[in-house]
Amino acid sequence: MAETKEDLRVQHEGEKTQANENKIKARNEFTVADVSAALEAYIGTSQEDTAVKIALTSHTPKVEGFVITIEVDNDFLLTKVMDLHPYLLSFLSKKLSNGFITLNAQVYMEPEDGQDKKRLFTAKDKFEHFVSINPAVGELKALFGLEIE
Repeated sequence: MAETKEDLRVQHEGEKTQANENKIKARNEFTVADVSAALEAYIGTSQEDTAVKIALTSHTPKVEGFVITIEVDNDFLLTKVMDLHPYLLSFLSKKLSNGFITLNAQVYMEPEDGQDKKRLFTAKDKFEHFVSINPAVGELKALFGLEIE
C-alpha cells in the first residue's frame, strides 16, 4: 500500500509539472488588431456553427490591458460563446503569447447619445425617415405619382 501511495504521489507530481509546462507564462502586449486576427484564426480552425462564427466577428473586441471583451448581439449567442469560453481563452492565450488574459463576453448595447431612437414601424414612418435623409426620394414619389401603403 505504501508503494501505491508513493507511485500515486510521483504520478501526481508529474502531472502537475506537465500542467505547469502547458501554462503560458508570457505577458506579451497585444492590440485590438491582434485579438481580431486571433479570433479569425480560431474561426478558421474550429468546427463551430455559423452562428458562433458570426458572433465572434460581428463586433470589434474591446481590449483594456489584458482584459478582452467580446460583444454579441443577443442572449442566445452569449450562451453559445460562454460554452466556448475555456477553449477560446486557451486559444487566445497561445496565439497572443499571454497567459494572463481575461476573457469576457457580453450583449452589445448601442451607445446612447442622449436622443431617444424612434422606431420605424409603418411604411409612412419609413418613407418620412428616408425623405429626411434624402429629399430627392420625396420628389421621385411626386414625379411618379406613387402612394405609400
